[in-house]
Amino acid sequence: MSVTVKNATEIIKLKNTVLVYAKPGAGKTTSLGMLPGKTLVLDVDRTTGVLKGKKNIDIIEVDNLKPLESMSEIIKELKKGLIDRYDNVALDNLSELERCILAEYGANGKNDGVPAIGDYQKYQFKIANLVRILKGFNKNIVLTAWEVLEAVTSPTGEQYTRFIPKLQNKIVDNICGLCDVVAHLEITAEGERGFRLDGTKNVYAKNQRDNRKKCKINELIGENK
Repeated sequence: MSVTVKNATEIIKLKNTVLVYAKPGAGKTTSLGMLPGKTLVLDVDRTTGVLKGKKNIDIIEVDNLKPLESMSEIIKELKKGLIDRYDNVALDNLSELERCILAEYGANGKNDGVPAIGDYQKYQFKIANLVRILKGFNKNIVLTAWEVLEAVTSPTGEQYTRFIPKLQNKIVDNICGLCDVVAHLEITAEGERGFRLDGTKNVYAKNQRDNRKKCKINELIGENK
């Protein structure tokens, strides 16, 4: 195994890997239609009806009953050259994909449809590896997820709640760590939708691509710096 060393000046501008999350119906799927360029949406939760008429959008429905097999077939097609047609690939919705995978494990198990402890461990490895595979295509990758409130106790004993993406506790930090941007979709008092890109005590968010702390929906994929 050879080792390659390169200087930091040789680093090229990479594409973005973004996780956007919010409560159901807030506009996560709608925002996918505003991404620049051609977008392939991997539809897990069947909410892509809001994208009707968008000429820049193609959709593949993920089999909800056999999500692992379905995603494997989709990845194979992307590797064969399908990926070359697109600027962006969106997986909508990661929270629902989690439930579908665990449901499949439970259906194939011996616990009356309930996933076993080992199934959760298998899921954690598979979902993280899926994100790594998508990142490897060097396209803009957008993952959507629902939100959930997490109870937090600080080192000083302060207790509060914060919004985080709705994923298994043991995997949420891993998935967020693989993303360049974690954006919380919010609605202003005036009814305008936009993304929070900077984290607060009560909202998990981050932006490792540029200096923006918030953006409009159509500005989600920003310039890499």
